[in-house]
Amino acid sequence: MTARRVLRGVAAAAPAAGHGAFLFAVGCVMAANVLLPLQDALTKRFIEELPVAQVLLVRSFTVMAIALALGRGKVAGRILRSPLKRTMVVRALVMFAAWTAFYQAMATLPLAQAVTLYFVSPIFVAVASGPVLGEWPSARHWLAIGVGFLGVVLASGLVRFELSAAVALALTSAALWAAALLMLRSMASEESSLVQVTVVNGVFVLAAAAQLPFAGWQLSAADAFGIALIGIVGGAGQFTLYEAARRIPAHLIAVLEYAALIPGFALGYLMFGDVPTALVTLGAVLVVISGVQAVLLESRRATTTAGTAAAGELSPGELAALPALPFAPFLPPSQQETRMSKETHDLVVNYIAKYRFPFPGQTTWPEGYVTTTNVPEAQAAIPTPAGDHYPDIVITDRTGRVRELGEVEMNIGPQALPYLKAGSELTDNDTPTHVKHFFVYVPAGQEEVAQKLLEDNAISYAGVRGFTVNADGTVKVVPSVTKGDPYDHQITDPAAA
Repeated sequence: MTARRVLRGVAAAAPAAGHGAFLFAVGCVMAANVLLPLQDALTKRFIEELPVAQVLLVRSFTVMAIALALGRGKVAGRILRSPLKRTMVVRALVMFAAWTAFYQAMATLPLAQAVTLYFVSPIFVAVASGPVLGEWPSARHWLAIGVGFLGVVLASGLVRFELSAAVALALTSAALWAAALLMLRSMASEESSLVQVTVVNGVFVLAAAAQLPFAGWQLSAADAFGIALIGIVGGAGQFTLYEAARRIPAHLIAVLEYAALIPGFALGYLMFGDVPTALVTLGAVLVVISGVQAVLLESRRATTTAGTAAAGELSPGELAALPALPFAPFLPPSQQETRMSKETHDLVVNYIAKYRFPFPGQTTWPEGYVTTTNVPEAQAAIPTPAGDHYPDIVITDRTGRVRELGEVEMNIGPQALPYLKAGSELTDNDTPTHVKHFFVYVPAGQEEVAQKLLEDNAISYAGVRGFTVNADGTVKVVPSVTKGDPYDHQITDPAAA
């Protein structure tokens, strides 16, 4: 199905759903902006006298234990099966290095100065989010970033900072945190926040515990209890930030993180007696202005995107802003429809047909099965209550009977129900779990919507998958849920082969 047909069908529903998810994500960032500075301020009292590794060990063990208690066997099982285990471990190690460097710096720097130096990270994120994620900040977003950073400079007196080992550590932590945020954004839609929190803190525990033989144990029972309480605060902050990363671009998260300066300075005043000056007040005002500006820009863009989608057209400004398709990476869900052309749709269909029906090297593919795509030319139709429909991928046996079907949906919604139900009913149920051999592929970030639509309407399916387009024009497919053969639950990414 073409992007224009899909976009016309969901015009009425998309704006409300997208805007609600956007506001929820902004609320998550704001919650993290309170919880994480509170964690840092409380931690500062401990790291001035105790080894950083041991503080991280107790704090991370607390968060990991809570995450496992909440997710129980489901989270543990998902971690073991996850195709992103290595990526999550690498990101966790980057974060561990960032926290270690930051806490080492904070042990000697004033809290306000350490926090301010950390806020160089949004600049790193904004610079890298375009080439790395395909999430290009507009000129107005850059203005918001610049205003926010100016507010940070004024509020903290950054221009008077002198270079020292502690300052270098703080800047290093900012760069590492930016890298970790970009990695989080790239995989946030592929694994749940609870899974990622568990993995990150589990790696922290192992990395910190590895240092115990060289330093011994110096924490008292009272210290360990206090740090564990801090872990509860920090774990909640991590979870809310991960939830935000599933819904909004990295550069917007970076701008909104500036707002953490305000609770950071407030905590400095309440806990350490730091009295805000006139410059601090002015800087805080600029930070608030930058955050509000960024939120309004992104909200307006989401609304405009939905409006132009309703007409099946893109505005001249949007068309001019698009990179050459089909080789551009997809934007987050709220903006995906503007980047989805028929050419991109057909590219995704053909890659999926080539690399998943069958998988390269698959020995269980039945003899005589033939894979047919209905792009760019329609070849094999199925009957639906609304008339003939041409599924994107059709698998037939040597007798011509339809055995499996695959649909690539650009922006899935209720308008797809007639042909999704018809396609599911037409396929076989020769799967280990006896579900239909029916697969639905959606842009990364829309997997939960697709799963809910199928299950709410009793449509049997073997799998829901999320896809993105790599910078080289190849397609990455990451399974979200597999109800058929567990063999099918594997990533396809020719660019990484």
